[in-house]
Amino acid sequence: MIKTLKYSIPFIILALSLSQCRKSEPIYSSSSESFKPTPIISASIFPRALGIPALPTDNPLTEEGVYLGRLLFYDRLLSADMSLSCASCHLQKNAFAEPKKTSVGIFGLPVKRNASALFNMAYSRKFFWDGRQSRLANLVFEPIQAHNEMGLNLPELDDRLKKSELYQNWFKKAFNADPNIGQMSMAMEQFLLTLVSSDSRFDKAGPSLTGLSSSEKAGFTLFQTLTNLQGGQNQGADCFHCHGGILFQAQNPLAGGITNNGLDASFADLGAGAITGNSTDNGTFKSPSLRNISLTGPYMHDGRFQSLNEVIDHYSDNIDFSSPNISPNLANHVSGPGGPPEQMKLTVAQKQDLLNFLQTLTDSTFITNPKYANPF
Repeated sequence: MIKTLKYSIPFIILALSLSQCRKSEPIYSSSSESFKPTPIISASIFPRALGIPALPTDNPLTEEGVYLGRLLFYDRLLSADMSLSCASCHLQKNAFAEPKKTSVGIFGLPVKRNASALFNMAYSRKFFWDGRQSRLANLVFEPIQAHNEMGLNLPELDDRLKKSELYQNWFKKAFNADPNIGQMSMAMEQFLLTLVSSDSRFDKAGPSLTGLSSSEKAGFTLFQTLTNLQGGQNQGADCFHCHGGILFQAQNPLAGGITNNGLDASFADLGAGAITGNSTDNGTFKSPSLRNISLTGPYMHDGRFQSLNEVIDHYSDNIDFSSPNISPNLANHVSGPGGPPEQMKLTVAQKQDLLNFLQTLTDSTFITNPKYANPF
C-alpha cells in the first residue's frame, strides 16, 4: 500500500469566502486553526438490505474527507494537460460508466478497455477488469499516471495540490495536513466507497416482486434458475452463478469474481492472466454487478456488445465452449448427464422477459443523487 507522505512545511490556513464556496460545500468557521473531521456513521451510507461492508480501518469516512475526494474526482487538475478528470470517463448519468466502447485519454490516446461502472465498490474485493488492485486508495494512482489516460506524474501532481488554495483549505479540514498525494488517495477512496446504489424498482418491489410485470417476474425466474433443457426448451438462464445475491455480482473473496465467459477461442487480451502469469487465468475478467446494467453499456471488457440484447444473445446462443479456462458454470450447460456443452437457446419470449427484468435494476435515484454530482 502506498503510505501517506508527510511534510514539514508549516501549515497555511487559507479560508474560502462564501462567494467562493462550491456547490454543496459544508460551511466552516474560518477562525479555527485546526479542524476535527466529522465522522460518518456507516449505517447512514450503507443500507440494511446490502449490509455493512468491511471498510478500511486506517481511513475512516468523514464528511470532509468524502467531500475532498469528490472535489478531486471531478477536478481536471489531475491530468497532465488539465483536459480530463476521473469523471470524464465515469459519468454519473451512466452509473459512473462511459457510453463508449473504450475510453480516450489525453491527446486522444486510446485506452484498450471499457470504463467500468463505479458503485457498491465497498462490497468488492478486486478492482479493474483484470482484478489487479485490491484497494481503492491504490487504484486511483493508476489512471492518473497511465500515459494514455491522465498522464500525470506524482511529483507534479503533489506540487499542483500544494499550490492550490482550494486544496490547502480542504486537506486542512479533512486531514489537518498540507495537500499531499498520499492523503489525496485516501480522500478519493472515501468518496468512491460512498457511491452506493440500492434503490432500483427491483429493490422497491421486495421479495414478493410487488409492482413488477408478469414478464419482469418471469425474467427474474429465468435469471435465478439453473439451465435445464426440457422438451427442447430451456427452463433457466442460470445468470445468478456469476451475478448473484442482492449485489448482483460475484463475491469470491479470493478472486473477486474473475472468470472466462466464453467470448473467444484465443485471447488478444489475457486479462487476469497477464497479472498473475498463470496460463489458467488467461482470458479471465471480473464479473461486474448487473445493477444499473441498462445504463452501463457498451458491455464486456472490450465494449464489444453495444446492447443488452447482444449480451443475452451471447449467453443464449454464442458461447465459445472451446475457449481456454471457460467457466465451469458455462461449460456445464448440457442436455443430459455426461453430454457435451450446449447453447441455452432461449426463446424470443424468454430473452424479452430477461431483458425486462434486467431493466428493473436501474437506480434512478443513484444517477441523480446531488451528493455524487460535480461540485464545481
